[in-house]
Formats: sequence, structure tokens, C-alpha cells
Amino acid sequence: MSNLTIDPTYYRSLFSNWTGNSEALPDFPIDAKESLVALHFIMMAFEEGIDYIEEDINEGIRDRNLFAIDHVQIRLNLVNRGFLKQIGQGRRVTYRSSRSFLDRAHWDPRIPGVS
Repeated sequence: MSNLTIDPTYYRSLFSNWTGNSEALPDFPIDAKESLVALHFIMMAFEEGIDYIEEDINEGIRDRNLFAIDHVQIRLNLVNRGFLKQIGQGRRVTYRSSRSFLDRAHWDPRIPGVS
């Protein structure tokens, strides 16, 4: 388990920072803790237990993307960090939400989608 702690106050403050500048989209965070929050926010577009085709994943990412980064990079981050599980290969690949990301930080259970 990680020594990172993510609580609602921290989550809200990051979200406020990311959405407060209407002039330009912020860069995707490189800080591990901040990137977990960013990916969690995007992951909330997907329901647990449902298999999604890649096109639906890409659409969900585009709808929730607050950053100057493309949907492909975000999708790869979601898979690599345990927010999404890739099932199958090639044209038959689907994605399903995963809770493996919970092992990367201490998530406060008051954050939606964590408990």
C-alpha cells in the first residue's frame, strides 16, 4: 500500500485548480497523487461491472477530460494504473472498471466511487 493519502478536501482543491482557469486546459498532472485524482475523476464516467468497447471508453474520456492530453494517453494511464481492466486483444478488446487503483493510495471512503 502506498503512503499517499487522498481525502475529499484535497480532491476538491485540485478540481478547483484545474477548472479555475478558463483560458487554457491544464497539463495532465505528473505528480503521482494528483494524477491518481485526475484519473479517478475520469474513471467515474464508467459504471462498475459493465464491459465497454474502446469507442465508448474514448467517448467517456473525452466527455470528462479536463486536461491538455489526448484520450489515448488517458486510456493507457487508466489501464496502467488500475482504473480500467483491458479484456481480450485486437478487435475484440473490451474494458471494465477496476478497483485495483485503490492499492495505490489511502483513499478516503467519503470520495465517490471509492467505498
